[in-house]
Amino acid sequence: MIKAKVAPVIAEAAMNIYSLFDEPHADNEYTYPHNIGVGIIATYLGMKLGLSKEKLSALTLAAMLHDMGKTRISDNIVEKPGKPNEAEYEDMKRHAIYGYELLKNIPGIPPSIALTALQHHEREDGQGYPLGLSGKDIHLHAGRYSRRIPSDVIKSCISSGHAVLR
Repeated sequence: MIKAKVAPVIAEAAMNIYSLFDEPHADNEYTYPHNIGVGIIATYLGMKLGLSKEKLSALTLAAMLHDMGKTRISDNIVEKPGKPNEAEYEDMKRHAIYGYELLKNIPGIPPSIALTALQHHEREDGQGYPLGLSGKDIHLHAGRYSRRIPSDVIKSCISSGHAVLR
């Protein structure tokens, strides 16, 4: 049932931007499935929230492209098993800015998508990165990750996300 409802929304949102998905898939084995998994979860939640077709499509696209900046981070860091050291963590945190820079000038990509890439690690209390934004200063799509869904729930769903699609 989920596959029948969610997959068409994802396919429609991703139309004409498939080349953006080739790069992270080629670069490493984490980013591509992660982006698709977050897209599935965001789409499902957006449906449950009753978003309009247009808003749901934008949320889906934002979710699937939120980590595009990781294509500019060394695979040694992105795919490193275990916790990164302090320098690696600082490098990894730059993926939000890199994603924004990659997406902001692509024709057909709304500014909200680039903002989501930039702000998806911001937190309600201002303790996130890269800008330390808080509350209403965080774009709605980016805020859906930080305010509405606990990270452990996202990680759990993504790790089993492939089962949802099959």
